[in-house]
Amino acid sequence: MHKGQKFISFPREGYYRFPLIKSYMATDDALLSKISEISELHGTLYIDEKGFSLERFSVKKSKIPVRKPTTRGGVYFTNTTAYKAKASTRVLSIIDEIPKMMLGPSADFKPILIKTDLQIDGVKRRLTLITHLTNTMNNKTKVELNLIVDKINLE
Repeated sequence: MHKGQKFISFPREGYYRFPLIKSYMATDDALLSKISEISELHGTLYIDEKGFSLERFSVKKSKIPVRKPTTRGGVYFTNTTAYKAKASTRVLSIIDEIPKMMLGPSADFKPILIKTDLQIDGVKRRLTLITHLTNTMNNKTKVELNLIVDKINLE
């Protein structure tokens, strides 16, 4: 650790500390890269201001099955790699909202927000991931959602 080095901390399921580039003014990619180092986060998923508690979620960078950057369905832009979020919830009422969230079944395709709190330089901050849904899997007890992160906000 270097003198004066700043850290980003995530106070759930243990205490995570990561060096933060340029304090909390880091680029989206740098912040998402640090968040992707955590295997399990907790937060709330919002669809049209309706909140669904997430049992856990994680963010990872991976390849997208396109050969070149493109606009998907005329709705959102994708590059050849993206940060993907995987979230799970035991709130089964979210199943009724899924047709509204996916590009294919819905003409009113809307972003999905995932919000969580984290500590940055000793200050509690609200992180919001702005995402869109790519697919879901569910069983009798939980729903897993796979999303692509379009943008992040740090308040």
